Amino acid sequence: MTIAQTEKFYQQDTRDYEIEKNQEFLNWLKNTIVDGYHCYISIEELQNLIDSIVNWYEIKYPERELAYYEGTRYLDFQDIKRISQVMDVRQLFFRLPHNQLCLMECGYRAKGWGQTPIYEDGKEVGSKIQIFMSISKKNKDNCNTFRTLPFFLIHADYITGEVEKDFEIDEYLNNSESIKLDELLSIFNEKYSDKLDFTELKECIYDHNADMELRHRILQLTALKLLYSKNTIPERGYERSKRFINEFNKKLGLTLSTDEIDEIMYRDYNYSKNSKNNYNSGIKRR
Repeated sequence: MTIAQTEKFYQQDTRDYEIEKNQEFLNWLKNTIVDGYHCYISIEELQNLIDSIVNWYEIKYPERELAYYEGTRYLDFQDIKRISQVMDVRQLFFRLPHNQLCLMECGYRAKGWGQTPIYEDGKEVGSKIQIFMSISKKNKDNCNTFRTLPFFLIHADYITGEVEKDFEIDEYLNNSESIKLDELLSIFNEKYSDKLDFTELKECIYDHNADMELRHRILQLTALKLLYSKNTIPERGYERSKRFINEFNKKLGLTLSTDEIDEIMYRDYNYSKNSKNNYNSGIKRR
């Protein structure tokens, strides 16, 4: 970009990544909470998450490295090894506070949870987190014995949502295949709404869907802040933003889009057809 184009580029930054001022985001979050979302992370923590990821990617892909691909050589640093392969998404997650990590993992949530051991060849090799929730039977008149309790528990994997099968669940399912919580809710809604009260399951699925939407929105805003970063020029901010999106999509199986940053980057920033500033600025925003 020319100097004039670069100035106009930054002038059009609406700073939507500053979420305290992003009314569209705040309205969405407020309405989602009103509809029953149990949000466990604060606005301040969300902003810190955006800022932390931006800082991580500016260290991961420093100015001199990107300039190298543009043809600029720094002989004083020719022995420096790139650390981008070491600074992967997992390394980033290891350094996040608890609530921020939970949002990035987007596991299923419930009132109950615990850890169960993982065995290989009869030896315990680790553990996994499980959640559990209560399903109440509406017809409690026949629930007078141990075998016919007025409720039963559902256990599921925290990350995948895969339900742990047992004789109680099998009574309501006509197959032995694995099933996830989302599928189980669909079956209960379709076949057993008159027999079961599965409010906790509904809350679990709604919270999970809202968590995923919140994560998606926060990561898209992160891409926007990388693009408009004051520590670089538009071309390099755009390159970092694209790399961030590609890496998170690949690692987490997400569908983050480059549409917004593409549209911003390729707008017409000419002040006039006869602009005299037809050279690359290479100037960072002050």
